[in-house]
Amino acid sequence: MKRGTRVTALAVAAVVSGTGFATAGHSAYTVRGTTHIAKPDTDLELGPGRAELDTGPGTFSGTITLPPAVVTRSLPGVGQVSGTVTFGPGHAEGSLAGGFSGSATWPVTLTDVRVNGVSYDVGECGTAEPLTTELTSGDFTPGTGGRLESTYAIGAFENCGSATPMINAVVPGPGNTLALDFTAAG
Repeated sequence: MKRGTRVTALAVAAVVSGTGFATAGHSAYTVRGTTHIAKPDTDLELGPGRAELDTGPGTFSGTITLPPAVVTRSLPGVGQVSGTVTFGPGHAEGSLAGGFSGSATWPVTLTDVRVNGVSYDVGECGTAEPLTTELTSGDFTPGTGGRLESTYAIGAFENCGSATPMINAVVPGPGNTLALDFTAAG
C-alpha cells in the first residue's frame, strides 16, 4: 500500500472509530441541568435551553442559552425573597479531545425581585463581571451529547439599587456547582 493511501486509510479509521481526526461541523443540543448556589444553599433547575456548537478538529466554540430561573428563599430578618436569575447566554469554547474540556462565560442578571410578595426595584442588577465555568465531561460525544459539570465562583453584583449590599451579602462566593445535560437536538 502506498504511503498516501495508508495515511488516508488511518485517518478514515480514526474518524469512524471516534479516536482522532475530526471534521468541522455544527451540532445543536437541548440543555437541561441544575446549579447549586452555595452561600444561600439554593438549587436552581435550568432549562430546557439550547446549545449551538461549532466543532473543528478536536475543538468547539459556540453559545449556551438557558431560560430564566426563579429562586425563592427565606432570609432571616427579611422574610420571603424571590427573584428571576438569568445565566447567559454563555459563550463556550474548548477541546473535544478525550471528552469535553472547556469554559463558558456567563453574564448573570437578577430581575423581578420580590420581598414578602412586594416588588422591589433592583434596576439593572447583575454580576460586575461575567462568571466563568470550567466545564468537563469524560463521556461527551459530539453530535450525541453528555453531562458537563463545573464548580465555579460568583462575583459581586452591581447596579441593584439599595438591594446591592443585601444581594452581595447572600449570593457571591465560591463552591457553586453546575451540571448540564446536553442531548442532541433534532
